[in-house]
This record gives sequence, C-alpha cells and structure tokens, in this order.
Amino acid sequence: MEFPKKFDGFYFTPTVNEEDVGFNFRFFNLKEEKTTKDNDTFHVCFVKTGKDGRPEYDCDFEAIIRDPTGYIMNLAGHGVYGCLLRKSKTSGKWFEDYLTNIKMKLYNRKMTRILKSILEFKETGDYNAEK
Repeated sequence: MEFPKKFDGFYFTPTVNEEDVGFNFRFFNLKEEKTTKDNDTFHVCFVKTGKDGRPEYDCDFEAIIRDPTGYIMNLAGHGVYGCLLRKSKTSGKWFEDYLTNIKMKLYNRKMTRILKSILEFKETGDYNAEK
C-alpha cells in the first residue's frame, strides 16, 4: 500500500470486507498552518468496537511515532479505528474539536437506541433489554 510522504493527519477505519486485514486511510493536511513534517509527535484518538458490536470511545493521547501508518497497521484485527494528527502550534484546538465531535456523535447514537427501546416498550409492552 502506498502512503503519501507529507500529511498532517489521517483517519483510519476498518476495511469493509471483514476478510481483508488492515484499514482504510484518509489523509489530510490542515490549511490553517504549515506543520513541520519532521515532527514525530502525534495526537492519537482510538474508537473501539464494543461488546455489542457498536463503536465506543476508547482513549486519546499524545505519542512520539516515527512511522504512524506502520503503527496503525500493527493494530489491524484489534477492533480499533480513529485519527492521528501531527502536533503543531494550533493542532490542539483542532484535535479537541474532533474529540468533542466524536464523543457527542457516539453519545447521541447511544441515547437514540435507548429512546427507541423505551418507545418500543411503550407501544408494544415487549421490552428487550438487549437493544
């Protein structure tokens, strides 16, 4: 797999075909600032597949990573996906916004499932706690 030489960050998601091992990568560059491409410090966010098969926030951290795509490829098959962003003067704000957005989307999905389950119970009287 060929990766770009210069990038500020990338999203990585599981491949669609479960038989394929690896990730789909979507690389991006921040337009607001030119980052130092030699900088090996990254913001990292992991989302994992929960016990119910649905996505849930796992963790975020900063790390020095010499080969970011290689690091992520080593996680193939472990049920994680997320985002890496090269650290710069303004990357902290972008990454905080990303974390807020991803956590809010996951929370909204969870609350929607709960509300649908409650409404189903009210309509049918048949409550399935596993939903």
